[in-house]
Amino acid sequence: MTYGFFMEIGLAALLLLTIIYCWRLDQRLNRLRKGNDGMIEAARELAETIAQAELAVQGLRKTAAETGRELQSRIDEARSLSNNLPRSGRKGY
Repeated sequence: MTYGFFMEIGLAALLLLTIIYCWRLDQRLNRLRKGNDGMIEAARELAETIAQAELAVQGLRKTAAETGRELQSRIDEARSLSNNLPRSGRKGY
């Protein structure tokens, strides 16, 4: 057996270790990609939920503003009516 033969066996062993390492790395990368797909989908759903929440908040603001205007209108009307009521001569009321 010659020196060249031992070098070829050593190189074959290193090549085998490299193949095993690449195979394990490929498996890890595939798991990582699958995990990222889930994260990307979760981020997409979160963005949609945020957009829906923004629309809901805008709707609530609009409703609150309309309700405030209506309430102020009723308060003004009630004050006007109370100013037009005849005053009674009784004290304490």
